[in-house]
Amino acid sequence: MEQLRVPTVALEAQIRYFDERPLTGRIFLPAAAQRHAGPMHPEEWINQTNLFFPFLMEGEARARLLNKRYVVVLTVDAREHAEVFGKPIGITRRVAVECGTLRLEGTMYIEMPEHASRLLDWANRPEPFLVLYDDERRHIVQKNRITSLSEIMED
Repeated sequence: MEQLRVPTVALEAQIRYFDERPLTGRIFLPAAAQRHAGPMHPEEWINQTNLFFPFLMEGEARARLLNKRYVVVLTVDAREHAEVFGKPIGITRRVAVECGTLRLEGTMYIEMPEHASRLLDWANRPEPFLVLYDDERRHIVQKNRITSLSEIMED
């Protein structure tokens, strides 16, 4: 069965699940991406159409399968495996994202033509998850779980 195993890169992650319970463990990204050299980026991986993914909980020996529809936020640290993070490009927007009682602040990079570069345009893209950059952390937030998204105006 080893010959059927897809090579992966294990990445430490924290997940905020639908019931607001925090989960700590590892996700497994494919070691080769189709659109660029190196491993698949976390936001590419989670935006794939498959519903379930393996998650190795901290302290457990075997991975469990989690349903993406119930993931509110997946947080990863960009320092751990720099090769799995693409360089952000696009227009920057400082935003606050609320998912029920959870509030996150950070920067979004909107990579769209100028005429479609509003926060509303980006939020309505078809991908189920968006990325919020918070220093060295990346919060990958499920759009269906967002209750409020607002731009933070800088002074």
